[in-house]
Amino acid sequence: MAPPKKKQPVSIWDAIWHDKIAKLQKAFWTEITRDNLPRRIFKCVLATFITVIIMLIPNITSVYGKAGYLACITSVFGHPGRRLGGMVEALTMATVGTAIGVAWASLGTYLSSLVHDTNLAAAMGIKAVFVIIAAFIHGYVRLSTPRLFLMVLLMIIPVLIGLTSPAVKVSYTFPTQFFYPILTSVGVMLLVNVSIFPEFGSTQLCMATIETLQEVQKMQKAAAELFIAFSVGKDPEQCVAGLRDLTDMKAKLRAKVAATKAVYTECSFELAYSVLAPRELKHISRKGIKNITGKTFSLVGACESAYALMGIELRAPPGGKYDINWYKSQREESADEELLKALLIRVEAPLRQLQAATSRALDIVSACVAYSYDTPSLPAVGKASSRARKPTGIPLPEVDVHIEWLEAAIEEFGRTSTAALEIAAVLQEPHHNDVDVDLMPREEVFLISSFVMNLRQSATHALEMLRQSRTLVEAREDRKGRKSIHFPRIKIRKWLFSGTEEPDTVRVTERETFAREPGNESREHLVDSRRRTKRPRYRRSRAAGSEIARKWRKLRWMLGKVLDWVAGSDAFLYAFKFTFGVMLVTWPAFVHGWVQWFYLNRGVWAPLIFVLVFENAVGSTIWIFFLRTAGTIVGSAWGYAAYQSRNGNEFTIAAMLLVGTIPNYYVQLGTKYQKAGMVCTISMCVVALSTHLQTVPGTSEENFYKRVVTMLIGGAVATLVQLVLFPVKARVHLKDYLASAIVQINKMESCIASGVDDTRNIVASPALFKRFAIAQKKATACLSTAEAFLVFTKQEPRLKGNFAPQAVVYKEIIFVLRQIVDRMENMVQLRQAYGSAVLEEYNSRVYNYRRAVAAAITLTLTVVHEALTTKLPLPQFLPSARLAHLRMVLRVRQILLEENTNEDVSHSNIDSRTSDTAEAARHALRLKFLSWNASSAALEECIEYLEELVDLAKTLVGANEFRSGILNRPRYKADLEKMRSTRNLTRDPLDPNAASLDNADTVTASGFSLSGVSQQALEGMPDSLTRIQSRRMEARLERRRTITQLDAIH
Repeated sequence: MAPPKKKQPVSIWDAIWHDKIAKLQKAFWTEITRDNLPRRIFKCVLATFITVIIMLIPNITSVYGKAGYLACITSVFGHPGRRLGGMVEALTMATVGTAIGVAWASLGTYLSSLVHDTNLAAAMGIKAVFVIIAAFIHGYVRLSTPRLFLMVLLMIIPVLIGLTSPAVKVSYTFPTQFFYPILTSVGVMLLVNVSIFPEFGSTQLCMATIETLQEVQKMQKAAAELFIAFSVGKDPEQCVAGLRDLTDMKAKLRAKVAATKAVYTECSFELAYSVLAPRELKHISRKGIKNITGKTFSLVGACESAYALMGIELRAPPGGKYDINWYKSQREESADEELLKALLIRVEAPLRQLQAATSRALDIVSACVAYSYDTPSLPAVGKASSRARKPTGIPLPEVDVHIEWLEAAIEEFGRTSTAALEIAAVLQEPHHNDVDVDLMPREEVFLISSFVMNLRQSATHALEMLRQSRTLVEAREDRKGRKSIHFPRIKIRKWLFSGTEEPDTVRVTERETFAREPGNESREHLVDSRRRTKRPRYRRSRAAGSEIARKWRKLRWMLGKVLDWVAGSDAFLYAFKFTFGVMLVTWPAFVHGWVQWFYLNRGVWAPLIFVLVFENAVGSTIWIFFLRTAGTIVGSAWGYAAYQSRNGNEFTIAAMLLVGTIPNYYVQLGTKYQKAGMVCTISMCVVALSTHLQTVPGTSEENFYKRVVTMLIGGAVATLVQLVLFPVKARVHLKDYLASAIVQINKMESCIASGVDDTRNIVASPALFKRFAIAQKKATACLSTAEAFLVFTKQEPRLKGNFAPQAVVYKEIIFVLRQIVDRMENMVQLRQAYGSAVLEEYNSRVYNYRRAVAAAITLTLTVVHEALTTKLPLPQFLPSARLAHLRMVLRVRQILLEENTNEDVSHSNIDSRTSDTAEAARHALRLKFLSWNASSAALEECIEYLEELVDLAKTLVGANEFRSGILNRPRYKADLEKMRSTRNLTRDPLDPNAASLDNADTVTASGFSLSGVSQQALEGMPDSLTRIQSRRMEARLERRRTITQLDAIH
């Protein structure tokens, strides 16, 4: 028997390389298998391959004409690698656009043929006029209604090809050379999408809804654990890292919610074959997810507030001895920390119980949705987990049990949390007998109330979704699982404003929110009254004047209205620039002596490239020009190689194009450089097929050169037109949309501050909530558009220098404005659900203080808005919203204490301090008072972020502050370094060897030191949040410095 072979020792370098290769393989497999990417690539490649084979059939030109490459272009733009509803919509657009374009080109050619024999210039002029009209319509519709982009694109292509050709008369082959290839491609794509790996919108909607609910569960659980960890003193490194992850998860959840909304909108226009119609999931996928997501963001905001409450560590006095005077001086600084710890310890158990019950309810909702819509499997919860199978049946009594259980959990949470806070107010720790635990309105009570009320409201939304899921299960049981066809219910207005031309375009927000806004009734009444008062004078002047003068005034008024509309219409200016650019590269086709040269040298490719490259901003146009140039060169080279490999052999051309389309469709479907993949596929098909079909006489090498040259000409002209003619810079649009967002936030604040001018109670008006919802949608849309423009600012040239330092500031401004919108939405939702005892019972006594807060916030927002739009420095002094809010809170405390004192006098003479404290706690912990506390916490956070917004605006435009005799102007690098340096607080303020109190060891409200957190953990934190936390620490340092100085004086 042979001895066993000894294992060869493995070197460390081999182990490292083996580990790297394994990681690369895993990353590669994860990348290519996400979002059903292999299936979609296969369908797209197969559809394009079939169209190429059809166009390579011998003698195909006798039936289809020589423009067979149009079939490949259609297969790229209307690719089947999407859901059935989206593809059917795209194919419908392509068919309608082609019909309109062919009809328009045929009409132009026919009218020009009528005068061709007698006046060549007039014939060419007629064609040019038809091209100008088509180009203007394309540009206007493309920007105003991006949903119709594919329709107007396939409308302009036949117009440019037909009207720039030397054709004199309309023949039978003129329309067929466009219709046959495009309709053939439409049929192929529809067949491939339906027969191979079909994707229906109802299934995708179900999967997107379940994935969003799972993300909500994960965020709520992490927020509850982090909130308790911040307050009871867990590992600081883990707490800061957890908050950083939560902040990152907000963007991910927001993207999932937007994706769910997009899938639902797409399903609304799709013919569905399922047991239940997709629209029956609206109460869960739209309303339910929106509500519970808002509450989840509020829970994360409470965690951010807990992070901002990190204070100064309590250290022993010099010498290590405590005396009563030192303890009393420190009590003012630490009472909030002790109160926060006492409150959190009491409510920790109820919080965990309700969070667990909510999570279980969302699991049941996911299972019910999967069962009702026949989802093949549930999405995986984690990276290492596998997909679970959908349930085969759900008994309705079991769902009823879960509904009753969640109802009982919410009710129990209301009792236990209130009782726990009352016990915290009554019971005192043995060593804290000298400390009064105060549950009257103050910062820590606001924070606890905010988390408690938002968690309770989140559970309420989960309960509503659970009831809706029971309705779905019941409907499925009534229909006995039989599938049927559900026709879409299409609202044309909503459909037009619910989509974009491409996923990565600038205007990617909810455009329907800008479609219509109800006006202000008081303003409309004022305008009407002014019109009524001016009407008699107008009649007298009309009677005195002549008829010609009246008509001239009316004409002048109408002309002014038209000019105002033109000046304020971005779509009109874009259409004008687009038409000018198209004619700039097309004019040789309308000169009789050059039309043949233009046709033989494939000059029509230049305007087609211009159409594809010309975007609505300078930066996006340059970026798309770069992507399409790279794609054109690579694709044209591959098409040239495909034709030259076997001297135009059809089988070789098809095989080469099949190989080339695989990476192209991966780039188009799986990366953010989709336009490079699209133009690469189009270029290789155009070069190879146009040479094989002899669309224009020439070799493949000539077609390759012509394709590249026309790409450079069209892209260069597009860039030049954008730079010279009414340039639209992303930086300008970024500021405009930020200013618009501030205007909408000001409207939201006016809705919140309703009732500050009188003593009436109008805080629960439905019209008020509706106006707030409209303003909130517009503010969110503006911020999303501003984020898109911020990306394009990096891609456009700038003479004044690099825009990167300012881009950092604008990114922070967007973050701050989003935080303000979320807090205001939280305030209104709590007020709408639970009311507000302070506003309902004491508005007549506090409305003056509320007016001061509202005035300060409104004025600050207005100042920042003017600074962004006019670039003028901020004024030196601004009203303090924080001080006004503090006065309002103190006034409410005073009212509550006065009422409590009156109640004590009216009752029997009870000397027990514990009974008085318990009675006050019961009064302050009613549900409406908890709602007001939570709203006040959100308002305080809004004020903090408002102060941060002012600081960021100062960084951009400066301020009228005189320092060392000169006006303070923005210094980007210095301000950024200052933003980062606020974290480095390392010295002990009570150390006698310390040089000053400017630096101090920082700890959380429960006592752990911030110096124990690594710089790496802090790097991922939002700078604005860190600066707010630093601002609070500086305020506490200032109070401690004052106490130390007073002690030294006495």
